[in-house]
Amino acid sequence: VSVDGSPWFSMREGLDRLQQKGHEVVVVAPEVSLHVKPSENFVMKMYPVPYTQEEMDNAFKAYFNTTFEEGSFFERFFKVVEATKRFTDFCFSSCTHLLQNKELIRYLEESKF
Repeated sequence: VSVDGSPWFSMREGLDRLQQKGHEVVVVAPEVSLHVKPSENFVMKMYPVPYTQEEMDNAFKAYFNTTFEEGSFFERFFKVVEATKRFTDFCFSSCTHLLQNKELIRYLEESKF
């Protein structure tokens, strides 16, 4: 199951090595993500989420941009907290929709994922 963002880059290297050694690699990911994209090195099992790529990208940009905004420490702190909450809401929603996707969960159980 994918971990989006910077942890994906480290994981991706490990998945490529597993595939090179002959393992079948299956990645479970939401249809909308920052960095997890299909590859010929692994099978993608994607599931729908209730937000768009544009919404996620905008939330990430807002999160990133708050780091460089001017203002008092407290103003910046609360903006970072709010941006972190918005971005975390995407992650929570993604997990919720994965667990509610009966067809995908059945596939995972039957394949002993």
